[in-house]
Amino acid sequence: MNYRNLLLVLCLVSGLVPVARAEVVISQYYEGTSFNKWLELSNTSDTAISLDGFVLTRWANAATEAWKQDGASPGGSDSLDGLSIPPNGSLLLGNTRAVVPAYAVADVSTNGTPNFNGDDSVVLYDTALGALGDTAAIVDALSFTDAGNEGANRSFYRISEGVGFDLLAGSTVLDYPQVWGVASNQEVDEAEAGDPFYLQSFSDSASESLSLSLSSSTIGEDSGAAQVDVTVTRTGSLLEDLTVTLSSGDDTEAMIATETGVILAGQASVTLLGAIDAVNDTIEDGDQEVVITATATGLSSGTVSLTVTDDNDTSPIAITEILADIPSGAPGDANGDGDTDSADDEFVEIVNKSGAPLDMSGWSLRDRSEERHLFPTGTVVPSGCAIVVFGGGSVDNLGGSAIFQTVSSIRLGLNNAGDTVSVYDAQGELVASVNYGSEGGNDQSLVRDPEISDGFTLHGGIGDGRLFSPGTRSDGSDFCPPLGELSFSLSAGAMNENGGSISALLRRTGDLSVPLDVVIVVTDETEALSDLGARGTFLVDESSLTITLNAVDDIAEDGTQIVELRAVAPGYTTASATFEVEDDGDGPFGDLVINEFLSDPPNPEGDANRDGTLDTSQDEFIELLNVSEDAFDLSDYEIHDGVGMRHVFPVGTLLAAGRAIVVFGGGSPVGGFGGSLVQTASSGLLGLNNSGDTILLKTPGGGSTLLEFEYDGSVLDESVSRSPDGSGAFVAHSQASGADGVLFSPGVTVDGNTFDGAVAIQFIRITDFDVDRENLEVLVEVEGLTPGDLYCFDVSLDLGRSSTWFPFELLTTDSGIEVSPGRHRFVIPDLFIADETAQYYRIRKP
Repeated sequence: MNYRNLLLVLCLVSGLVPVARAEVVISQYYEGTSFNKWLELSNTSDTAISLDGFVLTRWANAATEAWKQDGASPGGSDSLDGLSIPPNGSLLLGNTRAVVPAYAVADVSTNGTPNFNGDDSVVLYDTALGALGDTAAIVDALSFTDAGNEGANRSFYRISEGVGFDLLAGSTVLDYPQVWGVASNQEVDEAEAGDPFYLQSFSDSASESLSLSLSSSTIGEDSGAAQVDVTVTRTGSLLEDLTVTLSSGDDTEAMIATETGVILAGQASVTLLGAIDAVNDTIEDGDQEVVITATATGLSSGTVSLTVTDDNDTSPIAITEILADIPSGAPGDANGDGDTDSADDEFVEIVNKSGAPLDMSGWSLRDRSEERHLFPTGTVVPSGCAIVVFGGGSVDNLGGSAIFQTVSSIRLGLNNAGDTVSVYDAQGELVASVNYGSEGGNDQSLVRDPEISDGFTLHGGIGDGRLFSPGTRSDGSDFCPPLGELSFSLSAGAMNENGGSISALLRRTGDLSVPLDVVIVVTDETEALSDLGARGTFLVDESSLTITLNAVDDIAEDGTQIVELRAVAPGYTTASATFEVEDDGDGPFGDLVINEFLSDPPNPEGDANRDGTLDTSQDEFIELLNVSEDAFDLSDYEIHDGVGMRHVFPVGTLLAAGRAIVVFGGGSPVGGFGGSLVQTASSGLLGLNNSGDTILLKTPGGGSTLLEFEYDGSVLDESVSRSPDGSGAFVAHSQASGADGVLFSPGVTVDGNTFDGAVAIQFIRITDFDVDRENLEVLVEVEGLTPGDLYCFDVSLDLGRSSTWFPFELLTTDSGIEVSPGRHRFVIPDLFIADETAQYYRIRKP
């Protein structure tokens, strides 16, 4: 008997292999590229099963095996309350952005559990058996390890109903080949119904269904209670009573007065008398279509539409545009602040259609959850004009006749999958409200077009294809006349980056009796700069302003660049002009190289930053090497990945010839790293994807790319390094010449030596150490301290393994006593000495 089988026998005897509740199992797992993640649950019995109390969970990264102990908490979860699985049928959960396989249709779209990578375990709990996180409540599981990445880019599907997991550390789904079959993602993508790895949904497997009919398909919103009788009819077996539940797709238009009914055994239908009440709102919302749904355990649901007609209420405003799902990259920068942000760039646009100026002071904007924005005192919207509320960021770069504000709370919080947007007046009365569903999650806004009284449509499908238009109509025109116009005229259309300049004359119309501040935007400041900076001012009676654009001589071989100049002022049309900056013949950038990077720190040897804690994000690193003969000033240069900016080098980052600089994802790097410069990502992480990503070095502001390397994720659990350093091709570090199997070498060559330009490492030596427990003091003598430099005195209970190093005293040579040349004595109070059985101390440079 081999070691693994012996362990399994011992675990069976000791109860470490739980007995799964056989009726409900995880029947398939699919981990594909991007957001293509799926989980299939199956009912192996001949009776429909309610999933009330069941919870599907995801356990990520270093916590991927934490579920094997009682009391742990998952990284993501999905409650399955209200769902069911038909006899011998299935339920399919998919990521909200999953698109492959093309035939798969999710019964539940969620980013809770189907948001895993290949090293994230998936566990199904039944809370009727115990608390969430208790091993007694586990029904089924797919077990993976953080180091093994066993679930990456493949599908596991059940080939038997046996138990396919245990609670052993290190055990995985691969230990149960008698339970789990393995298929490639391509096989699943091309599968046909009947194949064992075909992803099957509820509707694919349900043989019985419900249908609905209404006594009236149209009601007035002011018609009152008990307006509609609902008849629910079932197909299939009539042998048993069947409980059915009604729900309304919009409780603000039609409410369910009678939520449940019973189709008696032997009967095919039941009529619920007066089951629907009309809801009389006070807002102008037009006729609304409300979906009425009937559900029952194990049967496909039935739906029918009910029209609720408006009773001619009028509202002074109209909600005209909503952006919940921000397009990725630069196209998603809706607020124009130069930074695409999934929270800041959300917005709601409102138009005043009252026919007079509207004071919205004290009004509020809410979503389905809570109040998101309180309109400040003095918010007066002119007749026919728009006001736009963004989730955050800066709105200084937005002009035109509209008013722009940012939320008074933390965020707008608009859900991509559907939400309600409502406006209340200062007395708390509802003025306008809009509901939207999954159509809000299409990387563009929902907009009324062409008139503000029309229904909502996807913005990208109309006009010139733009994805949103905050503050303007969908074609970019203003809702109301502006206060004036701004316009540019340029002295030339092009200039050379080496010493070139262009004069831009900015003119304004409108009321000249007041000064006007304008925001000046040069879209690429790595190519040109305004002599006025970011703002300029028209003085009283001044109708023109001169701006000098000076070229910036960069070091990138970037050809001719097109740059846009804009001038923005509240209430004025925005001025815009473009010009070219011609390259002065720079050759390919070769001063620095990307020499090594670690995207997947190995477990358990992956503490690359040596801070005593393995962290799969903080221990990522990128190493740059100066291969030129001159020092290179990296001040304000940027490191990006495929998502965006990850690190900005601080001012004063001067990289000597032949020297390397290492940027870690985070943590507190400890040690000399061969005399190389060491920094941590200014954004808080490097975000290098295990499955592949792009690493870029960009000029200040991110305008030009100097270095770029795309990797495919084929190297895991070690770094990728040049072999030889500085000039060779990229290889797995352990295979590099001279690496001797070592998995990474931040700050030094692959064979562990220092780079040619490395700075000599200063050593600090503790020459004497004692603890005075009676006086709660630590006595230490140190050699090698540099006068005037600052040093940290740190403490840990276990050398940083689980108790992080805590810096509790700062030392200089002046704060100690020089007992002999170069040797200093320090007396450091530590009030916790008496409370701990052991403590560890260290001295380091900050």
